Amino acid sequence: MQDILNSSQAARVIGCGPQKVRERIKRGIWTFGTIVTAKEAGNTQNSYEINKYQLAAYLGIPPEEVDRRWKGGQAHES
Repeated sequence: MQDILNSSQAARVIGCGPQKVRERIKRGIWTFGTIVTAKEAGNTQNSYEINKYQLAAYLGIPPEEVDRRWKGGQAHES
């Protein structure tokens, strides 16, 4: 399983929208992810990398539950 999630995958795990994930990481509210600027990546848009293990620790769930949720299982708000 992959260790880095994008904002859409993380949103599915958390149970919110991808924009909420991006905004809260951007504002420093959630520290389990980082911004990769468009300039750094050579792209036209910023991207977000969310560490699966840090996300699991933040939510108080095992990493396997993160995998289950982003693959289609039910997410629950924390």
